[in-house]
Amino acid sequence: MPTAREPLVPSAEPPRPRRAPGSTPPRARPRARAARRALAALLAASIAASGARPARADGLADEAELHFEIGRERFKRGDYRGAIEHFLASNRLVPNRNVVFNIALGYEELNRFADAHRYYIDARLGETNPQMLADIDAAIARIAPQVAVLRIETSPPGATIYLDRIDLGSRGSTPRPLAVPEGRYRILLALDGHELAVVEGVDARLGQEALVAVPLTRIVGTVRALARGADGADVRVDRADARVACQAPCSLDLPPGRHTLYFSRDGFQTARQEVTVAPREVVEVTAALSPLTGSVLVRTNEREALIEIDGRSVGFTPAVIQGVPVGWRHVRLSLHGFNPIERDIEVNAGQQAKLIDLRMIPSRQVEAASRYREDIDDAPASVSVVEQRELRAFGYPTLAEALRGVRGVYLSNDHDLFTFGIRGLGEPGDYNSRVLLLSDGHPLNDNVMNGALFTASEGRAGLNDVYHIEVIRGPGSLLYGTGAFSGVINIVPLPRDTKTGVYAGAGAYDDTTLHAHAGFHYRIARDAGVRASVSGARSEGRDLEVALRKAEGGDGTRTVNGANRFHSAGVVGRAWYGPLTAQWFWGMRKKQVPAGMVSTIFNDPRTAYDDHRMMAELRFEPRVSDEVHILARAHANHATFHGEFAPAAVEDYTSTWLGGELRAVWAPRPSWRLTIGGELQAHPQATMLGREEDVTYVDVHKPHRSGAGYVVAEGSLLAWLRLSAGARVDVNSLYDPIQTSRLAVITKPWPGGLVKVMGGSAFRAPGIFERYYTTVGQRPAVDPARKLDLEREFALTGEVELSQRFDEDWVGLVAGHVSRISEFITAVPDLPGEAGEDTVRNVNVDSPAFLAGAELELRREWREGWMLGASYGYERAKYADTGNTMFNIPEHLCSVRAVVPLLGDAVTAALRVSLEAPRQISVKEDARTRGGVVADLAFSGELPQFHARYVLGMYNLTNTRYEYPVKETFHIRASPQSGRTILLDLRVSYP
Repeated sequence: MPTAREPLVPSAEPPRPRRAPGSTPPRARPRARAARRALAALLAASIAASGARPARADGLADEAELHFEIGRERFKRGDYRGAIEHFLASNRLVPNRNVVFNIALGYEELNRFADAHRYYIDARLGETNPQMLADIDAAIARIAPQVAVLRIETSPPGATIYLDRIDLGSRGSTPRPLAVPEGRYRILLALDGHELAVVEGVDARLGQEALVAVPLTRIVGTVRALARGADGADVRVDRADARVACQAPCSLDLPPGRHTLYFSRDGFQTARQEVTVAPREVVEVTAALSPLTGSVLVRTNEREALIEIDGRSVGFTPAVIQGVPVGWRHVRLSLHGFNPIERDIEVNAGQQAKLIDLRMIPSRQVEAASRYREDIDDAPASVSVVEQRELRAFGYPTLAEALRGVRGVYLSNDHDLFTFGIRGLGEPGDYNSRVLLLSDGHPLNDNVMNGALFTASEGRAGLNDVYHIEVIRGPGSLLYGTGAFSGVINIVPLPRDTKTGVYAGAGAYDDTTLHAHAGFHYRIARDAGVRASVSGARSEGRDLEVALRKAEGGDGTRTVNGANRFHSAGVVGRAWYGPLTAQWFWGMRKKQVPAGMVSTIFNDPRTAYDDHRMMAELRFEPRVSDEVHILARAHANHATFHGEFAPAAVEDYTSTWLGGELRAVWAPRPSWRLTIGGELQAHPQATMLGREEDVTYVDVHKPHRSGAGYVVAEGSLLAWLRLSAGARVDVNSLYDPIQTSRLAVITKPWPGGLVKVMGGSAFRAPGIFERYYTTVGQRPAVDPARKLDLEREFALTGEVELSQRFDEDWVGLVAGHVSRISEFITAVPDLPGEAGEDTVRNVNVDSPAFLAGAELELRREWREGWMLGASYGYERAKYADTGNTMFNIPEHLCSVRAVVPLLGDAVTAALRVSLEAPRQISVKEDARTRGGVVADLAFSGELPQFHARYVLGMYNLTNTRYEYPVKETFHIRASPQSGRTILLDLRVSYP
């Protein structure tokens, strides 16, 4: 009989196999047995060469050796079952790969191939002997056709494998190829910290290997990690130096038990939190991270500049900001009227970083010159700005007072209306039709008189909601059409970023006028908000001694009782959301005019009128791209006038007009801009109705339409050279089309130097009132029977302006201008009237007029509450053909304004001194008005403990008696102005 396979001898590390001869199992096939006999002989020789394993002295080794000897003997006798029993016992006592191999041999002899396969696999684990590995692999290959193999893998590995039931015992751990008899199995996989995985219905087929890959589910609890005050903090688990598990706020799945979470973020102290995790439950843990902080000292040359650190408002200059988180911080300083300052500064823990000796530069930005915001040096016009700080320091009660003393501007006041003249263009009684008055870019002139009537407290009591006032000297028809003849005045409201608050105030001026105002500003969001204000004023008037134009015996001196008696109210509002803006205005006044027109009874209080003006505008200004901007606006306007003129005349004027404008701006470069725009207006109401008893002496209804298109190109050819050029065409159903243009060359030839060379044209269409009004002493300009009509006024203007900035805060300026005015409209005698009175009529003067002037100005920009400005202007205006001087033009204009802080913000002194030069009273005679020097002194300040601001002043400090010319149709020769008067204003606000 062939020799039986001999089992290996268990040995110490490394194991060495040894095989003894034995009997052949009765069931073995002859060919297989021959192979096994050859293997057994080879293994026996290997074992003999390696020697026996060393003895163990702990008792278990002896017992294991005994079981091995018994098993070997039984194996030789062919008692494979008994041999396996003792080999298993020996391996339990002292595990040994060689004994495991013997167990596999035994099972193979019993034809239990699945069991043999499993033990061959176990014997292979950790084996390094090449011969043994080859023998084991050969044995596995030999029995592979007789078994089905399940290759079981888990993620993570190391799971204990059970077949069908756990109580049948484990079959090893994953990953493992598990040989089983052919059939269908239920596989159970158990790993500490993981859910028991059960795989049902796994088919095992002889001679095939099936992969069973199972991801194991951890048994975890969920921790919700939050970091108060430090979102984005890194979260680490159990060790402060562990890898980042997540960034708070976040959720972590952790094994049940006690854990430590470490929260850390740059600039914060690390926080540690203990947490107990329960299986399948959620627990929340919050760590409060304390920032590492330092402080920042901020100091500028201007007080009350807003300090923002990383976009958060933290105070006003000068200040030491405590508790600033460490690290690099972005600091921004902003103050209305100044360019913002931005700096990055590093803050270290427990230390003070310093931003000191910062100088804020005035922004000097205007909007009306080009209808977009630009630096005043780049504006293609001669521009002055009455800043908010000046408005507050002087407490100007009216728009007229705010403009007194502005370079090139002079006033007229006939106790009916304040009117403006700019550089020699402006007659009393022209209702401001040669100056365009804007409310944030929207014209307030009406369409009957073409006038801006609300220039004093009768229409706007106080300027508390005004940010600044822009005065544009020279032609403005390129952008605004008719009316912008001598200049443009733009009232700019408070900016959007004004802080939320409410205010109310009251005051008195001119001794007899009381006024009150209230308003609010509410910032709904960063770029959304609403504000509104309401104001009112009243005066019982005052008595004035005047000289009559035509004396009726005596010296012609009379007393006007209750001059300037009025009451008024007004509402101004604005709302915005992103690029969308709405603004509205309503004003009314009722006023007595006892020294009025010649057709009325002198000093009769029945001569009075009331008028109303309302406006609403909706504006949309989106930024399509970095290069393209759009402006679209729609507006509606309505004005009414009701006058009663003693003895029995009543007049009513009604104006209604609607319009829209679309403007596109293309800016391919920051210094280049092309503007194309157009506007349309419909005037359904332009009506005048005059009645005296049962006689209608004027009945005019002139609805009309108008439109315009314009283009403006401007840009910097070189760093020191900028050009601006534009043209416009206006059409009106009442007139022929007219074209205007403007050209400006702006150079900066040396440091601090600025030269502007400008030229342009402007026009003014005569109003419905000028053309068609008629009553006793006044004839209409349009008279078909006499072939009379009015043409539009037209102006060609050229000017040069040179300024030099020195010592940073000071600017010196010299300017010269010349204009040619054609078709100038004025009132002249027409035909003898009844009772010997002269009749006047508005006519175009045949002769062109030439205006020339020069201006000097020295100003110190606002710095730390200080301001100084001085200007002088010389104006000459004559008609070319006759050499006559134009009416109402002061040859000399001079003004000095100064503001000095006396006690910080508590007391500021403001002084204005202006020259009121004599003016020619009428076109028919050389008589002139009385002039004089007028000084105004005001003290103002803040009372923060009461949230209050006050102004106390005295206008016309020296009680100078001076006069203004009036229109030919007035009873009086000239209009005397107020002497010394008191100004008082008190305003409270919250917060």
